[in-house]
Amino acid sequence: MKNLILLLVVCLGVQLASAQEVYNSSGKGKPGFKKATKKKKGYDPDNLIIGGGMNAAIGDGFASAGISPIVGYKFFKNFSAGVGFGYQYYKLAVAQDPIDPNKYYYEKEHVLYPSLWAKCFVYNNIFITGAYEYDFINLDYPFDKYGNYGSTKSKVTNPCLLLGAGMKFPMGGRVSFYGELIYDVLQGQYSPYPKNSPDLRFGVMTGF
Repeated sequence: MKNLILLLVVCLGVQLASAQEVYNSSGKGKPGFKKATKKKKGYDPDNLIIGGGMNAAIGDGFASAGISPIVGYKFFKNFSAGVGFGYQYYKLAVAQDPIDPNKYYYEKEHVLYPSLWAKCFVYNNIFITGAYEYDFINLDYPFDKYGNYGSTKSKVTNPCLLLGAGMKFPMGGRVSFYGELIYDVLQGQYSPYPKNSPDLRFGVMTGF
């Protein structure tokens, strides 16, 4: 949680620096300056963000697929935040049959996760990102507690604090494609995110 608070402080600092630069370059504060237009206050539908991502991966004894819709709001020029809800499926080979080398035993996971997220642009279309997820995981393990073959199902939960960076690619109008690298800094016992490398995400959003 300290890391998330630090991220928000950095975002606020970037926003204040940007606001000061605009203030100075526009001539505000100088004698004889008069404000030409009145800034719109309150909710602005143009600042609403809707979108999300989909992902799929297949490797040696591994497969995953997921979807993660989000909604948010651009509170400042460089800072946006919101909520999300996602689903992820994992399948991982955990053992090979001692008799049939072509047969593998798989651990399967079904993950549902609500989330809070924030993104802050630091240079052009490059942004830093943070998200807090709370994962509800249905585990299906191919062995019992004694190591004998047989499905063992359980339900567990796991908090994740994801920090990273990404880049936005405008597609025209209010629509943008984005990619980001994130890492779960908490690495709880049941974290679905790899410990040795960041996770790569892609998505499309409007108003971002």
